[in-house]
Amino acid sequence: MKKVLIITYYWPPASGPGVQRWLKFSKYLKEFNWEAVILTVQGGSYVNQDEELQKDVDSSIMVYKTKTLEPFLIYNALRGQKGKAVEIGMGNLKGNPSYFKRFIRHIRSNYFVPDARLGWNRFAIPKALDLIEKEGIDLVITTGPPHSTHLIGLELKKKKSITWIADFRDPWTSIYYEKYLSRTIKSSVKNKRLEDETVENSDALLVVSEGMKKEFLDRNENTVVIPNGYDEDDMPEKLHLKSDIFKLAFIGNLKVNQNIKALWEAVSELKSELENFEKDFKLSFTGNVNEEIKKTIQSMELDGVTEYNPFVKHSEAFRLMSISNLLYLPIPEAENNRLIITGKIFEYIASGSPILGIGPVDGNASDLLISCNRNRMIDYNDKHSIKEYIKANYLFWKEHDGLSKKFTDDGFEQYSRKNITASLAKLMEETLANVDRSK
Repeated sequence: MKKVLIITYYWPPASGPGVQRWLKFSKYLKEFNWEAVILTVQGGSYVNQDEELQKDVDSSIMVYKTKTLEPFLIYNALRGQKGKAVEIGMGNLKGNPSYFKRFIRHIRSNYFVPDARLGWNRFAIPKALDLIEKEGIDLVITTGPPHSTHLIGLELKKKKSITWIADFRDPWTSIYYEKYLSRTIKSSVKNKRLEDETVENSDALLVVSEGMKKEFLDRNENTVVIPNGYDEDDMPEKLHLKSDIFKLAFIGNLKVNQNIKALWEAVSELKSELENFEKDFKLSFTGNVNEEIKKTIQSMELDGVTEYNPFVKHSEAFRLMSISNLLYLPIPEAENNRLIITGKIFEYIASGSPILGIGPVDGNASDLLISCNRNRMIDYNDKHSIKEYIKANYLFWKEHDGLSKKFTDDGFEQYSRKNITASLAKLMEETLANVDRSK
């Protein structure tokens, strides 16, 4: 059985899509004759934690953790906040920050390139070198963001000529919040150089969408799409339950660039236009919601039909998806958002619940929904279509005595975590073979 060293900042007890991707790959790799060895951080900066995810870490998987040196404890103290957790997706970057916050942002953007998790590398690199020898590692995989993790792979490649695959869960220099980082020209040039070195020197580049593949293919011809997916083991028995309240639900972390004002306006108008809608309807959020979004909802006088629930563990999140009447799926409003396929979309589809997708109508996420026999994305400003889709699902619920539509999984099995791990194992074998032939 071959061994792969997976270097990932995000690992249980951290929670979120960044954890799920490689947690699930490592879970199923042994079925394809690969043994996963994990190198991660001890006490990382996480927004949310879910101890229950430890159940997916097989006892046979060796997990090694190293110290890290990060600025977030000091950074938050200077902002008057406790702990070292930071916002999801750099969620505090938009708006009109104070001079002090602009100063802190400048430090963060220019003294920590590509990102502030860079301090882990000084501990991770020597440990990885040790593990390559100690464990007899055949192949190394780094995953980002944080994209500073790829610099570990780049250093290992230089020192050991190890076969290396770099996994991009999100873009690097073209990610939506890059323009808010206040980088100097020198820092921007350095950031781009580091991206180019990573892309060009990795033996294979792994991305999550066809759009991202197009971005990198000219710099690495061995760029391969392996999407995220859903784990059948996480799915409860199909739930099709009656409900007294029609809930339009979002489960996860809602960022400032997912504040779709046309949606709130549509809900506000339906309150006035449909008899009993205000009594029957609830806009339900479970997880972290950006404060600007809360203010927008309040300004639309929707407090009476809105509920905010705290972060829940992954198994409960999936149960909530399954019993929701309509799921809200916003693609962030950002440059290159046609390339974005959120990890959430796969579990939303697997839940069988109807999905209100708002984003680029010709983007990768819209194509995925259509391929799974779901409605395409609705444009951000198409209030009429948003309103009509909510209305149609609400009236179906009314007419069927509290039961909502449910979709089957026909054609969706290709996105099971086990099936996509088979694709990963094939890529790993081919990459090893290609490198061996080139020596």
